[in-house]
Amino acid sequence: MRKIYFEDFRVLVIRHAKEIQAGTPESHSMEWFLLRYLRRIIRETEEPASPGRVEGCLRSLVRFYVDNLEEASDMGRRCTEIYEAYRKTLRENQEQK
Repeated sequence: MRKIYFEDFRVLVIRHAKEIQAGTPESHSMEWFLLRYLRRIIRETEEPASPGRVEGCLRSLVRFYVDNLEEASDMGRRCTEIYEAYRKTLRENQEQK
């Protein structure tokens, strides 16, 4: 299976996770759930990262975003930024081939 460099993407997700965690989200709040999705992405993007597993994490995040968040909200903006960074990472990998 092909290898994709996820480190820059991972740094972005870690930054968002730290910002959310700094607000000490209440248990089972939307922020708390978003933080769980981000932690899963962080874990799956550690080397050696499996592109299929990372894609599964992103699909889960997108489903959470679509089902629960407003596009114009802070959390919606975060999800959009993370997804766009993920797509950019995939495009960059494709261009290198």
